[in-house]
Parts: sequence; structure tokens; C-alpha cells
Amino acid sequence: MTEEVRRYGVITAVLDGRMKSIEAAAALGISVRQIKRIKKRVRKEGPSGVRHGNRDRPSCRAFPIEIKERVIALANEQYFDFNFSHLSEMLSEQEGIKVSRETLRQWLRPSGFGSKVRRQRRHRKRRKRSEKEGQMLFLDGSPHQWFGDEKSTLLLATDDSTGKPLYGLFQKQEDLDGCFLVSKEVFTRFGRPSVYYLDRASQFRTTRHKSDVPPPTQFQRAMSELGIRLIFAHSAQARGRGERINRTFQDRLVAELRFKKMTTYEKATGYLNKTFIPKYCRLFGVAPEDPEPAWRVLPADMDLRNILCRRYEARVNYDNTISVEGQAIQLFPTKTRLSFARASVVVNRWLEGTWHVFHYPTGEIPCMPIPGRVRPGSYSHPRPASQARASL
Repeated sequence: MTEEVRRYGVITAVLDGRMKSIEAAAALGISVRQIKRIKKRVRKEGPSGVRHGNRDRPSCRAFPIEIKERVIALANEQYFDFNFSHLSEMLSEQEGIKVSRETLRQWLRPSGFGSKVRRQRRHRKRRKRSEKEGQMLFLDGSPHQWFGDEKSTLLLATDDSTGKPLYGLFQKQEDLDGCFLVSKEVFTRFGRPSVYYLDRASQFRTTRHKSDVPPPTQFQRAMSELGIRLIFAHSAQARGRGERINRTFQDRLVAELRFKKMTTYEKATGYLNKTFIPKYCRLFGVAPEDPEPAWRVLPADMDLRNILCRRYEARVNYDNTISVEGQAIQLFPTKTRLSFARASVVVNRWLEGTWHVFHYPTGEIPCMPIPGRVRPGSYSHPRPASQARASL
């Protein structure tokens, strides 16, 4: 028995005198005054008089059909790869249409929009966040088809305490120079963190070496000089918080880059750091447990260019040349020394590609790469952090 049939039966009993209005009101859970209104409508309209007056009428809070149709068209044509939450934000931001996530779900789900189901991971215990901002950072490369037709890699540094991305860089693939560039931006803008939480990629940690104590990588050497401790995860799940941020970026950032027609590494990197990351931090960033930040200010005499670089040792040939990575470099005399033949020198290749040669205690030696000339025989290798010159 439907509610309307039940209500009609009660009202009929009142009209026939088999039930009093007060008893009918108690049975239907309404007031006596409402019973009198329904009796009047039933006498006039018959059984249809028990129906509510607003039935089959659109709600006064309902969106106009024009708005609904426009949103559906926009979702299918321009925002087809946005999820419901992201779509709600973008419609408000770009189109001036404020529609809730649940309303969008009701409008668009029947047509198959947003039908992508995320696979549930098995339960794991979540690691507690760091207490202070700048205490521990994630640095990771995420290969994906971020824009255009080919895959590229997003190198992203993220703070563990707040969950806020700090700086990102798009390039063809993850490499040492890219990690140094991201680190340089973070250290310059915020300071040095206490810890880097990393995966076991080859630019971070030596993966193939026969000795029990493998030599440090360029990245390990640089972080040792900066006093930053490195933690290497044994699985992606161990760095789950950073991995989740990458997945969120792959969901939201790809759609925004396509919507903004970003097709180059430079434009995508600019949009990421100037627009997307600040908005992401406002939406998803959390307050640290301890408001006192853990960033360490860079000393005034610390030149990151000579730390976040590729560093080698070499022995100078009799003609005052050295060979590093197949590149022959001519050394020139200084005010205090005319020749550096057979001297041991330290060679830094800065991120912009320039070469800088240092000798202790002379300091930096003027030099110039020799175009097209390769000198075999001079063995070069990464300089261990424990032997770093104080003059550098």
C-alpha cells in the first residue's frame, strides 16, 4: 500500500464518520488543520486530492534546464578528462557556474562521465607526518603523458609535513641534472631540509657495485656537503604520501595542461609553479603539527653552483690540459702560478654546462673547453664528499 492510498483510506474514513479528524491526524502524522485541507480537496477532486500540491513541479532550488544542458555540453567537449570535484572547481573558476560535485555526478553519471574506477589498495598503516615544515622532503620523478603525444617526466619536490608541492620541473626523463635543478630552486626559495626521502634510482644511489661500500653518487656527495640526510625507500608504498600526490597531479594537472593548451616543457613548468601548485596548496595543504619551520638558511658564502654540480678529479697533462667526460679543457696561468702540469685538480661542471677547475690552495683556475678535441687516458671519477675542498 502506497502512502497516497493509505492517506486516501484515512481521509475516506473521516468523511464517512468512522474516524475523527484528531485520530486521522495522529495516524498520518500531520496536523488537524492539514486533515481539514485534505478533506476539502478530496470532496472537490476525488482521490487525487490527497496528492501533494508540489508533486511533478520543479523545485524552486533546481538549476534552469539551460544551465544543466550547458554544463553537460562543457563536460563532454572541454572537460571530458576532469573528475567531478575538479570539474566543479573549474566550472566555478573558468565559467562562473557554481555546481556541487554531487549535482554533477547526478547529471553526468548516466552518460558514463567519470566512470573510471580507482583500484583499491590493500590496507597499510600510514606513517605519521613530519612535525615541522622543511623537516623531510620527497623528491621523485613521475613519467606520464603530461601533455602532447609523447611521455615526459615531472620532477617534483614535496614537503612531508604539509603535503605541499614546493617546486616542479618538466623534462624528457628523470636525471641527475634535473634533480639538482629542482633542489636548487627549493634550497634557494626555502632553505635546506633535514632529510630527503628518495627512491633507489641510479642518480640517487649506486645500484651496481661489487664492493661492500659503493662509492657515493654525485647526488650523495652534494647532499653530504649540504648536511642533508638521505633515506632510501625499499618500495613505492613506503613513500605512499608522495606517490599519492603524483597520482593526484596525473589526474588534475594533465586535464588543466590540455585545457590551457600547454605543449612545451617551458610553458608547462611555468604554469605548474605559478598557477597549479599555489592552487593545489590552498586546496589540499595541511598545517604542520609544529608551526616552527625546520628550514635551514643557506650560509652567505655557500655557492650552490659548486655543490649541485657534477664534480670530478683529474691530473693535469704537461701541456696544461685535462680531459673530463671526453672533453679536453685548456688551463691558463694565474698570478701566482704559471703551470699546473701534473697537479691534481677538481673539476666542476655547473648545471648550465660551464666548466670550472679548482686547485688547492691556488683557487679557481681560468680555463676554456677545447672545441672538438678529446684527450684519452686521463681517468676521471666523482669526487668523494669526504675529500671536498674547503675552498670550494
